[in-house]
Amino acid sequence: MKHLRLILGLALIPLCALLGSFVPIGTGSGTIIGLVVGIALSYLFLTFGPGRKKSPLPTSYYLTHQHEVNGGVNQQAIENTTLRAREAARPNLEGPYPRL
Repeated sequence: MKHLRLILGLALIPLCALLGSFVPIGTGSGTIIGLVVGIALSYLFLTFGPGRKKSPLPTSYYLTHQHEVNGGVNQQAIENTTLRAREAARPNLEGPYPRL
């Protein structure tokens, strides 16, 4: 599948150059423009096309689903972590020396 995707992606370059050669621009043809468009389309196809590796980061749909399934367990862990971080960032009001 990877090889087929690579072949199709790279085949876009000469295909667009060929199609650009049929477009008259002034006294010449659009071969160079077709070549540039083909390179851009090939890059987009190989980067964002079908069969690419999915993002390792979870989507918002997945996180919402997990929150509903776990009954808010993840939410409680987030709140606990947030509270600990706020307490750690809170300035010490007693000063550098403890009162006796």
